[in-house]
Amino acid sequence: MSDYKIDLGCGHVKKPGCIGVDISNAPGVDIVLDIARNRLPFDDASVSYVFSSHFLEHVSDPTPILAEIGRVAADGAKLELWTPYAWSNSAFIIDHKMFFNEDHYLHMCTWFVDFWRRILNSSWLLLEIQYVIERDVLVDLAQRGEDLNFALRHYKGVVKEFGAHIEVRRALDVKPLEPVRTWSLGRDEKRFRLPSHSALNQAELDSAVAHFEGAYRK
Repeated sequence: MSDYKIDLGCGHVKKPGCIGVDISNAPGVDIVLDIARNRLPFDDASVSYVFSSHFLEHVSDPTPILAEIGRVAADGAKLELWTPYAWSNSAFIIDHKMFFNEDHYLHMCTWFVDFWRRILNSSWLLLEIQYVIERDVLVDLAQRGEDLNFALRHYKGVVKEFGAHIEVRRALDVKPLEPVRTWSLGRDEKRFRLPSHSALNQAELDSAVAHFEGAYRK
């Protein structure tokens, strides 16, 4: 595996140890390139780590960029992709064109892997989905006795940003994984594991239907 590590859309805050790629010639940018329109200047399967922070949401269709990542990523390469969380106010500021949530990555890595393998020329294993929660939000939820897992799934404004941690496999017959879900107070702070989603059994579903049927019966 190559030692190339790249930061796509780095701006002036390039991740240390990475080659910075950006459309603007800002301090820290090593390669000036419109990533949405041009191939990355790296050979196939030559990059061991791809980092991107608050870049993909500025692109109306990131598919060509994802395909390029799939082309240059070596077998076993790690991807760390950060965007605002779709259900946060910051996701909707000026010039944001995509509103990322878990389903974007589950679509590629878990649900429709055969479709995406043809685009990515590789299999992507979604290892972890990491949610960053600001301190005042966490305190607010705790003071109100809210269940954090429930709040993350159903409330707006809990998560500020989230990251997808992915491993690239060049083989096309890799079986998808169920990703670990974690939360933290910052990207690099201690991560806490969230419980996995359990499938409803028929009795639970029947009970819920009966509850709402009775509540809304006229």
